[in-house]
Amino acid sequence: MKFHKKFTYLAILLTLIASVEISGARAKGKPRSDFNTTYTIIHAIPSGFGADIVDVYANDKLIIDNATPGSIKSFTIPRELVQIEFYKNGETPTATSVPLLSSHPLYLSYGLNLSYVAHLTEDGKPILNLYKDTYTEAGSKRSWLTIRHVAATGEAQFRINQIPTFIPFDNPYQRKRSLPFGTYSIDAVTPDSTTVIAGPTALTMARGTNVVLYLWGTKSNLNFLKQEVSVR
Repeated sequence: MKFHKKFTYLAILLTLIASVEISGARAKGKPRSDFNTTYTIIHAIPSGFGADIVDVYANDKLIIDNATPGSIKSFTIPRELVQIEFYKNGETPTATSVPLLSSHPLYLSYGLNLSYVAHLTEDGKPILNLYKDTYTEAGSKRSWLTIRHVAATGEAQFRINQIPTFIPFDNPYQRKRSLPFGTYSIDAVTPDSTTVIAGPTALTMARGTNVVLYLWGTKSNLNFLKQEVSVR
């Protein structure tokens, strides 16, 4: 009986050791894709507002050289503390340098999808805002459309196929809704009329991506800028 108990204890011990070794081997493997975080840098400050050509840094490391208005670039990284800074073209971070725009340090944990958007406030001042992007599917045959107002102008009414879709909203707010796969015409009008102030622009909603559409620019020159977010 004693021999049987000793054999049982030994078997349990060997099982535990094997389990620890297997767990350790898995921990050393490549991280899963959903353990990463994705962020996108969007330069939506129009020309003439002091940011025509900029260099973008993350934690004092150059990540975008010579970014111009309307440019978009995404990065996928392991989790870490991130601070984004925009500098004039050719300037570098130093102990005394002052960036054009800067975000607060933020710990980007696993599974996030964020956008750092440099744009104008309603009264025309450059600002850096952070938005959370939707990367889940809207349904088996639908995608998410998010519209963000980042232009130096007042409230706007956004229409899909000339049909008002959202309650008018202003800078820097956003709205979203799901749409069946297909192609749509999007425009922006003044809230109290049908006067078109931006667009129309054609959008295709398809499997695998959600679409973010930005209204950007100034009252005299408004445009749409499109970002595609991969669905996980």
